[in-house]
Amino acid sequence: MKGKRLIAALLCLLMIVSVTAQQSQSSGKVTQNAKVGKISVNGLVKDESGQPMEAVVVKLLVQKDSSMVTGGVTGANGRFLLSRINAGNYRIVFSYLGYKTISKLVKFSVQDSSVSLGTVMMEPANIELKEAVVVGKVPDIVTKEDTVEYNAGSFKTQPNAVIEDLLKKLPGVEVDKDGKIKAQGKEVKKILLDGKEFFSDDPKVASKNLPANIIEKLQVIDRKSDEARFSGVDDGEDETIINLTVKKGMKKGWFGHVMGGAGTDKRYEFNGMLNRLVDETQISLLGGTNNTGNMGAGDMGASMFSGSSRRFGGGGGKGTTTSTTTGANFNMGKTDQLRFGGDIRYGYSNNDVWQKSEQQNFLKDSISYDNSEKTYNTKSHNINMNFRLHWEIDTLTVLEFMPTFGYNKSKMYNHSTSATLGGHSGEEESLRDSINSGEMLSSSDGHGYNFSGRLSLSRRFRSKQGRQMTFSFNFSSNRNEEDGMSYSRNLFYLNDSVSVVDQKDDNRNWGGSFGVRVTYVEPIFKNHFLTFAYNYNYNYSNADRMAYNIPADGSGELQLDSLYSNRFRNVFQSHRISVGLRGTYPKFRYNVGFDMNPSSSESENLMDHARDVPGKMVFNYSPLFNAAYRISKQKSLNLEYRGRTRQPSVSQLQPVQNITNPLRISKGNPDLNPSYSNNFRLRYNSFEPEKQRGLMAFVNGSFTLNSIVNQTTYDNNTGVQTTMPVNVNGVWNVNGMVMYNMPFKNKKFRFNTMTNASYNHNIGFVNTGGKESERNISRTVNVYENLGLNYNSDLFDVGITGNYSYALTGNSIQSRERQQTMNFGGGMDVAVYIPGNVTVGTDLRYSGSSGYSAGYDRNQWMWNAQVSWQFLKGKQATLMFKIYDILRQVSNISRTATGNYIQDVEYNTLSSYCMLYFSYRFNTMGKRQQRSGRPDGPPGMMRERGGGRPPVGGMRPF
Repeated sequence: MKGKRLIAALLCLLMIVSVTAQQSQSSGKVTQNAKVGKISVNGLVKDESGQPMEAVVVKLLVQKDSSMVTGGVTGANGRFLLSRINAGNYRIVFSYLGYKTISKLVKFSVQDSSVSLGTVMMEPANIELKEAVVVGKVPDIVTKEDTVEYNAGSFKTQPNAVIEDLLKKLPGVEVDKDGKIKAQGKEVKKILLDGKEFFSDDPKVASKNLPANIIEKLQVIDRKSDEARFSGVDDGEDETIINLTVKKGMKKGWFGHVMGGAGTDKRYEFNGMLNRLVDETQISLLGGTNNTGNMGAGDMGASMFSGSSRRFGGGGGKGTTTSTTTGANFNMGKTDQLRFGGDIRYGYSNNDVWQKSEQQNFLKDSISYDNSEKTYNTKSHNINMNFRLHWEIDTLTVLEFMPTFGYNKSKMYNHSTSATLGGHSGEEESLRDSINSGEMLSSSDGHGYNFSGRLSLSRRFRSKQGRQMTFSFNFSSNRNEEDGMSYSRNLFYLNDSVSVVDQKDDNRNWGGSFGVRVTYVEPIFKNHFLTFAYNYNYNYSNADRMAYNIPADGSGELQLDSLYSNRFRNVFQSHRISVGLRGTYPKFRYNVGFDMNPSSSESENLMDHARDVPGKMVFNYSPLFNAAYRISKQKSLNLEYRGRTRQPSVSQLQPVQNITNPLRISKGNPDLNPSYSNNFRLRYNSFEPEKQRGLMAFVNGSFTLNSIVNQTTYDNNTGVQTTMPVNVNGVWNVNGMVMYNMPFKNKKFRFNTMTNASYNHNIGFVNTGGKESERNISRTVNVYENLGLNYNSDLFDVGITGNYSYALTGNSIQSRERQQTMNFGGGMDVAVYIPGNVTVGTDLRYSGSSGYSAGYDRNQWMWNAQVSWQFLKGKQATLMFKIYDILRQVSNISRTATGNYIQDVEYNTLSSYCMLYFSYRFNTMGKRQQRSGRPDGPPGMMRERGGGRPPVGGMRPF
C-alpha cells in the first residue's frame, strides 16, 4: 500500500501545484497574506485499522470561495504541519486515492499560534455491489521494500501450536535448537504485537508462548534503532524485528488460553496466557512450567559471568531443561499523546547437558586431536523489568524514557574428562600418540544486576517545517559477583609428569557508562535534509579476579596466587561526529554520511603496575551510504554500505592468564587495536499480486581491518594450548540468498524455494613447540537449498520439504586434505480433518550427514504423530494425544570450522515420550465463524463484499 500511497500523493501534488499556480494568479491577495501568517496547523491521519497513513494530501481552502491557501502531504508517521496561516474561516480537506474525501470547517483567531486537529480517521471508499460476493485468496507472501509479510493462514499449524511452530514453516525464517530466530540471515532481537513491544528484547517469550491461531499476519521488518527513528538521524545501528498482527475478531475484549499436559518418562507441560486488547490498550499475563525443554524465555543473565563461560563452555539450550516462566506486559495510552508500557518477567531454568566432542587442531606438519566428554548442570533465576514512556508534550515536542533492570542468580557444576592425541596428517586413529589426559571438576555460584536506560527529548521548529533537534542521555550500571572452585589432574605422557591444580577464585566485576547524543536536522531545499550528530560516551569497568591455592593436605589457610590474580581498572572514552545528507523522493530515497570517531582508553592493574595498559588515542572514520529505489508498485531495490569501529573488551585487554582449565589457558593482549568492519547489503524484492508470486534476493558482504582473532600456542610435549587475542587483516565473507514463492493456478498448491550460498575467509595461527606462529588461512564454502511444496484443502493439508547443504573447508597450511561435509534430508507434514472436529496429524523428518569425524555421521528419522479433538461451543476446548520421536533415533551434532581448528560436537536430547494435552481457549468478543471440519477455516481465504483494501506490508510500528 505504501507504494500506491506515494504514487497517489505524487499525482495529487502535481494537481496542488497546478491549482496553487492558478490561485496565485487569481487570488494574489490570499497568497500574499499566507506568507505573513503566524498560525500553524497540525494533526495525525490514520486508516481504518488505526495505522498512520503516509502521503495523504492535505489542502487548506478559504471557506468563502474555496480558493487554496496552502497544502502538503502527511509524512511516514502520518503527521502533517501547515504553517504561516492568517486568522479566518477555512475548509481543510484530506484526500487519498481509494478513500473517502474528508472535509472539515475550521476557524482560526488572531490569538491562535498553533492549532491541533487531533486524529483524522480515513475511511475506504468501498462501492457496494448488489448481491455481489467476492471470495479471494490472500497472498501467502508480500514483499515490500523493508518488509516481508506472511499470511499466517497460508502456513497451517496443528492445534495448540505456538508462534515458533509457525515461524519454522515460513520461507526465509530459521529457528535453531536454542530457539534463536533468524530472518533473511539476520537475527531477530524483538517481536512486536500489533506494533507494540511485547516483552522488549526477549523474542522467545512471544515465540514460545503466544498461540499461533490468533495471528493474522506476520511481518519481518528491517528498521533503524529506536534512537535513530526518534531523532531522524541514522546512528549506524539497525535491527530486524517481527511484528505480529492479531486477528480483527480478537482486538477488543479478553482472549487467552490454558493448557496442561502429562506424559511418559515423567514429562509435563503447563502454561496459560490472558490478554486484554481494547483500542490502544494491551495487557498480557503469562505463566508456564515444563520439563520438555521448552524454555519459555531467554536466559537474560547468562552472559553476566565471564568466569563461568571459560569454566563451562556454556549450555546454550543443549541437553534437557526444566523451566518456569511468568510475566506481565502492558501498553496503554493514546498514540498521538501519552502512551506508556512495560514488562516484568521471572524465569527459572535447570539445564543438564552431556556432551562429546572431537577437535582437530591445525599444526604446521601435523594435527593434534582433542577428545573430551563432559556433563554440566546450570541452575538460573532471572528477573527482568522494562519500562517505556512516549509523551508528546505539545505538537512540536516529544519525550521518551526507557529504563531497564535485570537480576540473575546462577549455580553451575561441571565434570569433564579429556585426552589429547598427536599424529601426522592422514594417519589412522590407532597410530595417534597420546600426549595428555585429564579430569576436571569445577563449580561456581554467582549473582549480578544491570540497570540502564535512555532519556530523549525532541523538538521540531515551527519556523521551518522539517527542522528538528534531539537530545539523548544514555546510562548504565552493572555489577556481578561469582565464587568458584576448580580442581584438575592432568597426566603428560611425553615428559612423564603430573599436574594438579586446586584453586578457589573470587570474581568481582562492576562498571557503568553514560553518554550524550545531540542531533540536528536542517531542510536545505526540496526533499533534502542535512543531518548533524555528536556523541560522547564514557565507560568505566572494574574487574577483580582473586585466585587462591588450596593446600593439598587440606590444612592451613588459602594462599593467594598472585600470578593468576588480577585487579583491573579500565576507562574508555569516545567521541563521534557525524554529518549526513538525506534525500527523499516518491520513488527514491538515500542517505549518505561520514563519521569521525576519536577514542581513548587507559587501564591500570592495582596488583602489578607492570601489567598496566598505557593510555592511547585512536582516530577512526566510518562512511555511511544507503539508498532505496522503488522500481514499480511491486518491485524495489535497496543498497547499503556501512563502516563500523569496534573496541576490544576488557577481558581481551587484560594481560593475565586464566588457568581455570589448565589445558586451555587464556590471557588478554594490551596491544590490541579497535577493529573496523566494512559491511554492504544489496536486496531486491518483487511481488506480483495477480499471480501472488513473491521473490526476494539479497547479497551481504563484509571485510574487517584489524579483526580480533585468537592466536593459539601449542606445546608439543604437554598438549597445553594458550590462547591470546591478536589483530589481523584478511578476514572477510560474502553470502547471498534467493527466496521464491509461487502458488499454482488453483491456489491450493504452493511452491517455495530458498537457496543460500556463502564464502568465509578466516585467519588463524599455527604454532608448534614454541616456534614462531605461522599464519593459516581457512576458506569455507557453504551451499544450502531448501524446497517446499504445500497443498491445502478443506479435507487435508500436506507439506513436503527437502534440503541439502554442502560445506568445503580448506587451509593454507595443508596438514590435511580439505574437509567436506554434507547434510541432507526431507520431511512431510500431514493434517487430516475428520468429521466430528477431529484432526489427525503427523510429521516425519529424515536427516543424514557425511564427512564428519568418525562416529559423528548420522542418518536418522524423526517421527511425531498426534490426534486432537475440538469440542465445546466454538471449538474452544481441545484434547490432544501426541507421540514424540516414535523411532527413537534423534541425536544432535554440529560442526564449527575456524582458521585454527575444526570441532565436531554431539550432545544429549530428549528421548521418545508420549503426552496427553488438554487446552481451553477463550475470546469474549468478535468470535469468528469457523468452517466445519477445520480448526480455523480454510487457510488464507477471505470473504469480502464490494471492494476493500488488498492486504499489504510495510508497516512501521513504534
